[in-house]
Amino acid sequence: MTYPRLALVFMPVLLLWAAVTLPAQESSKRPEISPKILAFLKPIQLAKDDSDLVKKMKERHNAAALLLAERIKEYKKGTRDISPVYEAARLAVDAKLDLDETAKARIDTLKQTLEVARLFENHLQKQFGLGFASKAGLERARFSRLSVEVELLKAKQKGGHGGNK
Repeated sequence: MTYPRLALVFMPVLLLWAAVTLPAQESSKRPEISPKILAFLKPIQLAKDDSDLVKKMKERHNAAALLLAERIKEYKKGTRDISPVYEAARLAVDAKLDLDETAKARIDTLKQTLEVARLFENHLQKQFGLGFASKAGLERARFSRLSVEVELLKAKQKGGHGGNK
């Protein structure tokens, strides 16, 4: 797995972490999870005409999504640190990207990941301004967002969808 691809896996988890922990410092109301994160957790339905390989890949994705959901619950309860959540997110995003059969599907997944990366970076920028986040954490979010942008541009070039958006 390439280093930029590893950066992709952290986007949904980082946003989830921010949605679950940091806003709680500003409000006693339970924070809601972004719909973009929920999209990564959504199981993929098996179809009758799926090949054995595709069925197993979907089952693997669904197992990774369930694992991620469980790790998030454990983290929110305080029974786990954030590390297992990162690992589960990596598995879920890798499985999701493996299911992308076309350049367009890969681009769509990368666009979804980029949206999450941007949300997280903006959120972390606000948290940094309030003193709840570190400069290093903000730079990590920026690096991750840029890595997703690079991967998206590469995918667009390979898929014949060049351009900046």
